[in-house]
Formats: sequence, structure tokens, C-alpha cells
Amino acid sequence: MLYRKEEKFDTIKPWLVKTMAAFRFLLVSILAFLLLSPFIKTLFNKVEKPVIIIAQDNSSSILLNKDSAFYQNEYLDKLKALRESLEETYEVKTYTFGENLNEGNQIDYSEKITNLSNAFNEINNKFYNRNVGALILASDGIFNQGANPIFNSGIEFPVYTIALGDTSVQRDIILKEVIHNKLTFLGNQFPIEIAAEAAQCINQKTQLTITHKGKQIFSKRYDINSERFSINENVLFEAEEVGVQHYKISLSTIKGEISYVNNTKDIYIEVLDGRQNILILANAPHPDVKALKLSIESNENYKVTNQLISKFDGNTEAYSLVIIHQIPNTISPALKKVIESDISIFYILGNQTSISNYNSLNIGLNIKNARNRFNEILPAVADKFPLFSLSENTIKNINGYPPVIGPFGTYQLKTNGYVLLNQKIGSVETETPLMVFFQNNGKKTIVFAAEGIWKWRMQDFLKNKNHQAFDELINKTVQFLSVKEDKSKFRIFTKNNYFENEEIQFNAELYNDSYELVNEPEIKINLLSESGEQYNFVFNRTSTSYLLNAGILPAGFYNYKAKVKFGTKDYIETGKFQINKLLLEANNIIANHQLLQNIALKFGGKLFYPQQIGDILKAITENSDITSIIYEENDLKELINLKWIFFVLLSLLSLEWFLRKRNGAY
Repeated sequence: MLYRKEEKFDTIKPWLVKTMAAFRFLLVSILAFLLLSPFIKTLFNKVEKPVIIIAQDNSSSILLNKDSAFYQNEYLDKLKALRESLEETYEVKTYTFGENLNEGNQIDYSEKITNLSNAFNEINNKFYNRNVGALILASDGIFNQGANPIFNSGIEFPVYTIALGDTSVQRDIILKEVIHNKLTFLGNQFPIEIAAEAAQCINQKTQLTITHKGKQIFSKRYDINSERFSINENVLFEAEEVGVQHYKISLSTIKGEISYVNNTKDIYIEVLDGRQNILILANAPHPDVKALKLSIESNENYKVTNQLISKFDGNTEAYSLVIIHQIPNTISPALKKVIESDISIFYILGNQTSISNYNSLNIGLNIKNARNRFNEILPAVADKFPLFSLSENTIKNINGYPPVIGPFGTYQLKTNGYVLLNQKIGSVETETPLMVFFQNNGKKTIVFAAEGIWKWRMQDFLKNKNHQAFDELINKTVQFLSVKEDKSKFRIFTKNNYFENEEIQFNAELYNDSYELVNEPEIKINLLSESGEQYNFVFNRTSTSYLLNAGILPAGFYNYKAKVKFGTKDYIETGKFQINKLLLEANNIIANHQLLQNIALKFGGKLFYPQQIGDILKAITENSDITSIIYEENDLKELINLKWIFFVLLSLLSLEWFLRKRNGAY
């Protein structure tokens, strides 16, 4: 192998044989060494330049002042020059921000919301453990979403602020807020509350008008007699037409206003044709009935009628559900008709309840061995109730409610019911149901196995000065009972209200005859704005259903119509939604340079004005803390991965082969 006792080399010069043997020896030795998987360790220094972050406020309030042309032209040139100068020495990252932080330098002042604290948090997250030299924050200091950035504790580098905008009070009439119900009922009166302010408009006049379908329905004139003049108006209107009604609230403009955008607001109020009717049938007058009626009617979607069972005629066509308070000793034909119908029923038991008659109904919760005995029962909210959720505050209040009176006996939950409240006797919480929900063949039933819930409503007011917890319990119960199961095979889901900066999202579901989700057919949807603009889209398929992102659309009211053909049938779903204008930026246009000064002082920077942008480079350059960082890094590699090792081996092999070939050894 290493040329020992090779007779064919006898004629070759000894030094040449030794050379070839040396080549082979080196080759074999290196290969054997490489089989041991040796590593090579390299030490080198890495220099990380300081990162200078430029964050530019891209919100529309920047332009709502007399210097708007400056900020669209000359200022942008100054900012570009600063960025280019910094790039000669530092690593520069540029962002714009409004509601969110966006990388790049596309500045058009189009953002509808300013969230300074979110910008700070995003910068913190993006540059964690980086050598950040400084943050240059260019803003007017106005924020209308999120927390005050001065309380951000994560910033560990200097912040140099550029104070944009105008701190002086400009002449402007601002329609600050319009408060209204989102829905009302036909024939009802509904209020529209208006809050406005006129700044620097003394001795001027403005007129408030409200229009509906192009017709002026309210008008009032104001003589402005102070530099900060407030307008507060509460106007009542009657809902005269079903559907979504569009109202425009406007304050007439005054010459010299800095902005006319904030003089007008559009609102939409949905007028429904009627409330859901609920019937309470009571065996006898009882304070529970009054408590239930007051609680249910706190939600204006519902209207309650109460009758004595003895006077009930059996007609329930007008009602969404029936509450039966105490089942009498004799079940009349009218009451039997209700019980045997498909209408949802809420049973409340008590000391006037015929337990034998109740058990004969086979609702799902039977009470054995009652023998006309009753217990004081405390409520305990059960775990993992699946039908709806209660707020933590409501759960806490329910668990502290006073006792109610219920039948004493053995409770048997005969079918699968959903228990919301268990019985607590003294301090012992049992698994005996107090309030249980049933769903059988499309019919919904609830049993509350006690009377005296009027005390719960009183306790709420005594403790909290309101009835919110009790009302939430009763209203969510009523909502569960009154909502009909959706058995349609084609369903469209979207929000009722969006803001103009939100993307419009739709979900769709299509079911076959076995009510299994399918998504083979194509679903198309048409959106029609109130101005007549049409937008057509096709849904994207997900694993089993459909999804559509229609993007951002102009503010206004929209109707939609979705279509799909499945088999031989055509399915159509219609609906509506509204997109509300965001005028947060126009509601406050006075720059807050004090906030920018405080930020700069807190984080070791300095405030500059747009005319001083060139001085920021000098301030950063002279800051001795803003320096490059040198890291010593180790690089550990397997020797076999070095390319030059391969070429050494190839060279040794080639040289040996050449010498053997030349000297006739092959």
C-alpha cells in the first residue's frame, strides 16, 4: 500500500518512489484523521452599528393646520435628507404609524387613528436585544387610542422628538359626539344627543340641522358668545319607518375654519317592526312575576304580558315563549295546550306547585317524596355550563344571593339536562339542580325549582345600586328560549357595524340534506351601497366552509345578497351592515408638544422643531453612548466541511497518479 516490496518500482529512482509514497502516506493519514470528525474553532470580531429608528406619525391630524402644504412638501424633503445623512454612519430603520406600526417611508397622512403606545411597544418588540442608538419620533403628540406613551417602561434608548402640528387654538366648529340607540322599535321615540364645540368663533353664528332622507327634520341656530362655546342638544324623534334609517347631523360652517370635516356626522338607526312578546302565566299574584317583567323589559327587544292561569284562553300565537309560575292542582285544557305545543317554556316551581302534576309532564327533572315540604335553597353557579356564559361579576353576585324556597325531596335528572345553578343547603353545595335547561326535538324548556327570585333583584340593588347581575341572568335565559334554531342550509355571517379603517369580513356555511358542511359550489356576493355603488366578490374556500375578505370600503350603509347553486336548488341570503366614519383625528387638532417634550426628557433625548431637523444628526453624533458594539464570536466547524481540505486531498491523489502513470507504474 505504501510502496514497500513493489518490484515494478525497481527501475524508478528511489527519491521518486519516496515522493509518491509520501503523497500516499499524507493522503491516507489525512483521511484517517478526518474519520475522527475533528472540529476547527475560529475566533473573530463582529461590529454592530447603532440602529437609528425613525418613526413618523402618519395620521390625518398632521395636515389639519395652516402649515399643511409644508408638511406635504418641504418637511418630507428635510426628513429624507436627515435619513440619508444618518445612513452614512448608522443602520437606519424607517416606520410610519397610526393605529399600527408599518415599515417603510410611505407618508400620506391618511391614518384615522393614532396609537402612540402601540408604536412604542412594537418598536420594543422588533428591536429587543439590538444595539438601538436612538428613536426619532416625529409627531404632533395627539393620540386617540391606547395609553399615554410616557408610561412605557421598556424604552432603554434616547428618544429625540420632532414636534409637528400647531399648538395654537384654531378657529373651528367641532361636532364632537353624537349619542344614539343603534336600534329602536316602530312607533317608539328615540333620542339623539349632540355635543359640539366652537373655538375662536366669538360673535359668529352656526346652525345645527338634522336631516333624514334629504328632508330637514330639526334645525336650531346658535349665537356664539365665547372663545370656547359649547353646544349640547338632546332631540327626540319618533320611529316612523321600518329598516335602517340614515340621519345626517351638521353644523353650518364659518369662514376661516381650519377644517370642515368635523362639522358633520352620519348615524344609522335600525327600526324594527316589533318586540318579541313574552307571556307570564301565574297561578296567583306573586312578586316574582313583577321582578321577571321588570328584568325582561329592561331589554327593549322584549314586551311582557302577564295573566293568571285561571283566565288564560290558550292562545300563544303572539308569543315567543311562555313562563309558567307554579303549576296548579288542576291543569286546564288551555294550559295543557301550551304545555304540549312546541313553544319554549320556563317553569318556576314553589309552594303553590302541584308536584304530582309537575312530575306527570315528564320534563326531565322529577321530584320524588316531596310531601308538601320545602327547603331554603341558596344558588351555586355550576361549572362548565355550555349554552351561554355569564360575566364574572354576575357569577359572584349570584353565589351571594339570598335563599329561595323550593320543594324538599329527591331530585332525579331523567334526561340529559344542562345545569346552570345547583342547590346549596346551608354551606353545603350539592349536585341537586336548582335551574336546569333542556332541549328535546327542537323544544326548549327550563325548570327553576324554587320561588322567591324577587329577593335576588332586591339584593342586587341593595348591594350594587343596580340590577345588572339579575338582569343578565334573566335576559340570557330568555334569549336562549326565544331564539329559534337556524335550520337553513345556506348561512352568511358578518358584523352589523364596522369602522372605515376595518376590513369587511364574511363567513359562509353551506349544508347538504344530512346537515353536513360542504364547500364545492361557488358562492358569489353582491354589495350595494346607499349611493348605488356595487361591489361583487367570490368567496374563498376553507377546509369545510367559506371566507371572504372584502377589504376596506367607503363609509355608509350596505345591503348584501349572496347566491349559491347546490344541486338543483338556488339559495339566496340577504343582509345589511354599516361602515361608520372615523373622525377621531378631526376632533382634536391642537398639537401636544408638552407630551413630546416629556417623552424626550424621560428617555434622555431632546425635542426639535421641523426647522431644526438638521440639528438631530449633530445631537446623535455627539452622544457618546451611541456607538458600535464589537462582539467576539466563536465559529465551530467540522474540518471535513472546509473546501480547501478537499482540494488538498484531490491534489495529493492527482500528483501520485500522475507520477505513477508517467513512470509506467500502471
